[in-house]
Amino acid sequence: MQKVCLKIWVFKARNFVLGLSLAFISIASLTAQTPNGWPLFEQVEFGKKFFKTYGMFMTWPKSFDKIREWEGKEVMLSGYIIPTADAPGYAGLILSKFTYTQCFFCGKAGLASVAEVIMKKPFKDYKIDRPYVFKGKLKFNEDDPDRLIFILENAELMEL
Repeated sequence: MQKVCLKIWVFKARNFVLGLSLAFISIASLTAQTPNGWPLFEQVEFGKKFFKTYGMFMTWPKSFDKIREWEGKEVMLSGYIIPTADAPGYAGLILSKFTYTQCFFCGKAGLASVAEVIMKKPFKDYKIDRPYVFKGKLKFNEDDPDRLIFILENAELMEL
């Protein structure tokens, strides 16, 4: 009886490792074709900028010079969707590198850990604690305090 249980356990463990390996290979093939945006965003230095609209200083990039070459190019972002009032049926969404409880809005993550994703087609059915991968063209928000700093335009949901 113990030998049978052990064989079943080994079989299940081997299949789990194989499945996990295939998932990592799929992710690696995506990243080989399209760079990951999060490490790019982390290269941007932040400071304070005064916005007349709100009459206050806000955290804002000092410059995009270190990553300017990536503007308009295709990048990939993997992360978690942050719910907004407009999200169902909305062409855009907010993506966080971290889960909902650790994101920029709820936790202590920085501005380089969130991005606005403007979809080619609306993405209606999502789960907040499930990771997603999107690919699109990178745009920098230079001066609009009502939008996020990093924007992924013409984005598509990638299948793993």
